[in-house]
Amino acid sequence: MLKVEEYIEKRKIEDGMNEFDSSQKMNNIRSCIDYIFEYFDQYLPIQGAEKRTVAENEKLLKYEKTLGDYTPDIRDWLVSIYDTHGKQANRLIANFVNESDDFPFMYEESEFRSISYDCYASLIKKCPFLKNQAEMLYKFIREYHIRETNAYAKFIPDISPKITKWLQDTLHDYNVNISMGLEYYLNGFWNNQEAWPARSRIKLQHPILDRKYRYNYKRKTNVFNIDGLYNRLAKKPFIKGHKKQMEILMMYLWTHNIDGDDDNYWEEYILQCEEY
Repeated sequence: MLKVEEYIEKRKIEDGMNEFDSSQKMNNIRSCIDYIFEYFDQYLPIQGAEKRTVAENEKLLKYEKTLGDYTPDIRDWLVSIYDTHGKQANRLIANFVNESDDFPFMYEESEFRSISYDCYASLIKKCPFLKNQAEMLYKFIREYHIRETNAYAKFIPDISPKITKWLQDTLHDYNVNISMGLEYYLNGFWNNQEAWPARSRIKLQHPILDRKYRYNYKRKTNVFNIDGLYNRLAKKPFIKGHKKQMEILMMYLWTHNIDGDDDNYWEEYILQCEEY
């Protein structure tokens, strides 16, 4: 474990501080104060630090820094699990909830409670350290949703004023990022070629890795299996009545972010959707 002066020296090197540069005097003073608070608030409080090697402490601190978007109690909970069991519980939980197409569209407490129960039941056998941690699991899932939504917020596409307003209002009122949810859905759709209807498959003459087909996104009905997704989400106030807007957004994401648009179909398609 590093002494405070060793920690400060380490942080100075990492930040490239030149304490002899008089023009940076005030900035350097602030940085040194920050290093001291960081040492006592983050580096030392790791329980049992004195029993670990320097490398182990550095590894634990490095992990803790990746959790900066979470509240202190969630950070402490995750660090404790990592310290005791060597498991990054945040990744295990995130992998589970990301399997749900509905997760990005959740906004009610009952929805987050429900998926936290499902997550607990799924992980408890291989992660016994989650026993009696249902409430912390729920809190993490809730914060993870907020974190992912906020991280994606700046990527709202500019398709039309009406669609932009719909996306921004939903983000503001429900903390739901529809663009993120649909892109997650389409990534899963793209990876599951065998689930595509036969009439929507275009066989590739030269398969690339495990890809045998290209999806026919020019279909006029149920493109991207939107009917099933819309019907599942239609009770949500920000989805009901917005099926066409969902389709437009999915077409934009597919042609711009997922599979490309070699035929420039997007320009032809969007001309037919001017009222939206």
